[in-house]
Amino acid sequence: MNQNIRRVYNRDVPDPRVLRTQLHVLTTARRLLVERSGEPLNFTILAKEAQVSRRTLYTHWGTIERVISASVTTLDAVVLPDQSDLTPRERLSGFLYTVRDSLADPVTAVALASLVGQAPQDHNAADSLGETVDARIAQFRERVAPISTEQFEAVVGPIYFAEFVMRASASDELLDTLVARGVDLLNLEPALV
Repeated sequence: MNQNIRRVYNRDVPDPRVLRTQLHVLTTARRLLVERSGEPLNFTILAKEAQVSRRTLYTHWGTIERVISASVTTLDAVVLPDQSDLTPRERLSGFLYTVRDSLADPVTAVALASLVGQAPQDHNAADSLGETVDARIAQFRERVAPISTEQFEAVVGPIYFAEFVMRASASDELLDTLVARGVDLLNLEPALV
């Protein structure tokens, strides 16, 4: 996994030492998120476990919520395979199945649930959640098609609703319905004349 993350993350970090430190911190954060310690993840715990200073964490991320967000979006950016030779419908289907499958990852599920739970009362969590959503929308635009926030909510939102509200993974039937909705809403297939 580190090699895949390194390829994605390397675009933004020119210094290899900084890159190694950031990857190490994100890997440590992912490990800590799934460990049930009863304590929420914070900079003190993360700094101790990752063997870096709190100042390093503040310098690179600013808030623990940004670390959590980066641990999710960095991995998610990696798991989308090259789909350039697929039809728009196939790219949409692949994207939706990837979102569903990524939510089965315990780290992603815990991280997003944590941000969703904290967002109403903590502007840092709300900002990080917004950044996570913006990153996912950007991936959609890059991999599938142009999409507005409202369209993204209609096409992709039900997957998150199923996972976090209904506490069940989105079914294949739901995903197929969302593909049909997305194809229609985004006009991905030309009309037959």
